[in-house]
Amino acid sequence: MHRAVKPLVGLFAALVPACAMAQGGVTLKGGVSYGNVSNAGALPGNLDNRTGFVGGVALNSGDLLGLGIEGLYAQRGLDSSTPGDARRLDYIDVPVYLRLTAPTPGITPFAYAGPQASFELSCSANGVSCPETGRPKTTYAGVIGAGVRLGALGGLSLEGRYVYGLTDLKLSTVNSSSSYKTRSFLLLAGIGF
Repeated sequence: MHRAVKPLVGLFAALVPACAMAQGGVTLKGGVSYGNVSNAGALPGNLDNRTGFVGGVALNSGDLLGLGIEGLYAQRGLDSSTPGDARRLDYIDVPVYLRLTAPTPGITPFAYAGPQASFELSCSANGVSCPETGRPKTTYAGVIGAGVRLGALGGLSLEGRYVYGLTDLKLSTVNSSSSYKTRSFLLLAGIGF
């Protein structure tokens, strides 16, 4: 995983000046992630959505139509009251998206969609490292979201995002070999520069 972080840091360093020159900006974001896994009903135990933290930095370019890239720490997975059934997954998410903005005075609505790569930082099952099941350490997803920016360039932003996981987490159990994929809804607030 450490080999993937260095190129990402280099990419962000290269994009910051390009975004600033292209009428874009840098935004610090933070919020809440409501995570789940598809087919969770086939997993044993009493499983609940995992509510976690998400935070990081976003780079955007363009006024009306532009590109965006982010680096976010995100918590996903499932919580459970049954020992051994919870799956807490922590990732570095890197979404790249096309962003459409309606430049109106005061309140600026925006919407975006695109792909996302996620790099696993950790996986735990009730405080213990997850068993090795061939689970991929890099996963892919589609993201779609919308929000508003308050004020001029920069300012405060509020948004909602849905992350639709495309990669099988290989969490198959004795009673099911179904495909398990992450699903998350994020509520984010940001401050732009």
